[in-house]
Amino acid sequence: MKKTDFIYDVDTHEKFFFSQLTERGKRQFAGLESMKLGYNGVDTISKRLGIHKHTVRKGKKELLEQTKVPFNKIRQKGGGRKKNFSHTGIN
Repeated sequence: MKKTDFIYDVDTHEKFFFSQLTERGKRQFAGLESMKLGYNGVDTISKRLGIHKHTVRKGKKELLEQTKVPFNKIRQKGGGRKKNFSHTGIN
């Protein structure tokens, strides 16, 4: 096989890889890619991956702080939808 036989569409593979990640993984991957690009990286990655700039910045911040979270947790404690007890009569 010749080197020309291997043609990759990096954008397609990047988007597929991105779609397989958890929320945290997506944020951190986007943050890492934006750091590689340097100036205007957040805007570029935000447009390329179709996510909000704040999400990219949050991922970048998480990487810079190197905060460790439990492996089996996707959301922080207390995250997600709050329970609504109004329909059960419990106050």
